[in-house]
Amino acid sequence: MASYEIRDFSSLSETVQNLLRAAADVRQKSYCPYSNFAVGCAILTEKDEKVYTGCNIESSVLSPTLCAERTAVGKTVCDGYLKLKTVAVVAHQQDFTAPCGVCRQTLSEFRSSDGDIDIYLGKPSHDKVFCTKLSYMLPLAYVSYKEDNIRS
Repeated sequence: MASYEIRDFSSLSETVQNLLRAAADVRQKSYCPYSNFAVGCAILTEKDEKVYTGCNIESSVLSPTLCAERTAVGKTVCDGYLKLKTVAVVAHQQDFTAPCGVCRQTLSEFRSSDGDIDIYLGKPSHDKVFCTKLSYMLPLAYVSYKEDNIRS
């Protein structure tokens, strides 16, 4: 795959279609009285391929607001899943909504064994889907530079 591609929803695997549907469904539970911008996320874990969902949860002071992606990541970590295989994000707008920078960095903490995460950005209409990988969205992720991680 190039850095990204836009595909028809129907051309995606059943697993990815179900993730996008789950993200769209949980989006309806979003608490967003300030922005009215509801976002849903569904995550597929690497081990056991369990699905976890999350929606955005706003606060009137904004900085403690939780994005849908971080809400879903928190649920996976609470259940002991630290390797994420696939992430689907659905928001309501004409264009695709990508995870914010904080969410991208959070996702990078839990990359799958191959060092990446498949990312699918959809819309509630389930027509076109933006397909990419986390490594394209966050090419120079902040990492801990321990001696064993440094390559010459």
